[in-house]
Amino acid sequence: MSMNILVKQLMSKSLFTINLDTTLDVALKSLNANSIHRLPVVDNDGNLKGIITDRDLRLATDSPFLPENNEDRLEKLRLHKVSTIMKQNPVIIEDFSPVVEAAKLMRVTNVGGLPVLDKKGRLVGMVTRSDLLDLLIKVLEPVPPQS
Repeated sequence: MSMNILVKQLMSKSLFTINLDTTLDVALKSLNANSIHRLPVVDNDGNLKGIITDRDLRLATDSPFLPENNEDRLEKLRLHKVSTIMKQNPVIIEDFSPVVEAAKLMRVTNVGGLPVLDKKGRLVGMVTRSDLLDLLIKVLEPVPPQS
């Protein structure tokens, strides 16, 4: 396997995004329904404006130790829009960057995933720590001998 792997070869192209005006309860439902941990936030033209994570949403609700049920927490999330808690200007990477650059960027910025943009600045995918770990396993796993 060549070590000159590009981000575009590894990234997930099936992209779930969310709009700036979406309420936080809908964002939480989208994360859960799609078994993902982060959502790129886009404007009406599809331009990347931020990112919201499952951690952001957990922090947006009160402590789980308070006597409050999930419906109460969801009600609080319904009152606020994604734009109020998203991280603006998220760390990004271009699709033609080497995967090693994505790994370094995630390591130094301590993020679990990067929105991937093409040369025109359009959002085209996401690359995550899981993608990098899957690649590492593929590279390091011994190839069974051919008979």
